[in-house]
Amino acid sequence: MTAFSGTQADAADIDYTAASASEIEEHLADLESQRDTAAADLKGLQARLDAAKAVIDAAAAAYGTSNAQLSVVTAAVESAEDDLDAKVSTLVAYAQEQSDKYEEAQTASETADGLTADITAIEQRIADLDGQIDEAEKAHDEAEAAEAAAAAAVEAESAASSESPSSGSDSGSTPSYSADAATAAVEFARDQLGESYVYGAAGPDTWDCSGLVQGAYAVSGISLTHYTNAIWDETSAIDRSDLKPGDLVFYNGLGHMAIYIGDGQVIHAPKPGDVVKVSDLDMGMSIDGYRRV
Repeated sequence: MTAFSGTQADAADIDYTAASASEIEEHLADLESQRDTAAADLKGLQARLDAAKAVIDAAAAAYGTSNAQLSVVTAAVESAEDDLDAKVSTLVAYAQEQSDKYEEAQTASETADGLTADITAIEQRIADLDGQIDEAEKAHDEAEAAEAAAAAAVEAESAASSESPSSGSDSGSTPSYSADAATAAVEFARDQLGESYVYGAAGPDTWDCSGLVQGAYAVSGISLTHYTNAIWDETSAIDRSDLKPGDLVFYNGLGHMAIYIGDGQVIHAPKPGDVVKVSDLDMGMSIDGYRRV
């Protein structure tokens, strides 16, 4: 039997649930290469089988059945006239020729049997590879879809993190600036400098960050909710370049806020154990955005 070429791969060689789309694509290419090799082997084996069958068919056509061969022998003997030696020589020569042809046909038949077995094996191999290719293609499509979904999720998360946490009362133009209310708010905040931070406090002598802002604008009759996220929603977005005294600055995912007082500085109530004080606008906390009351 003649062995066919090509290395055998198996779907178990790769874990589709853990592999990336590119890894599955490489595996798929390997499977397709093996299938092409197997198909070429099959074509070669089929050609050899056809040649072996041609030898067998030729022998059958030339010498036919036993009765046909007997007629040929009889005619050959009769043509040797009455010379016994000639008859014997004719029989011997014919017998040798028959023996040679028989051996050739027998060899061709054995070769054909072996090639048939090889062809059956390689056809099964091709069928197995076709199944593995189908499985790999399906896994590749699923991996690509999963990777695309993951990339889209990352992109969406990135886009969301670059935007303001809430739209509030944003509009397409810069909101109007109330100088009187803003000035009063800054003056009020300055009057509280040095007073202690107390969580949840809104005056008169202790404050948290949103309580200080609420109290500063209450002087002008502007009502704001004592909650950072709510004040964000109750105000309008502005650009950093538009900042004016009295505008608000939000930090740390809306976890803190301060009142801008100009010259790159803010007044705020920072944290427990600290007091209302002036700090740099960029005080080391991430800035979420800038709002105007």
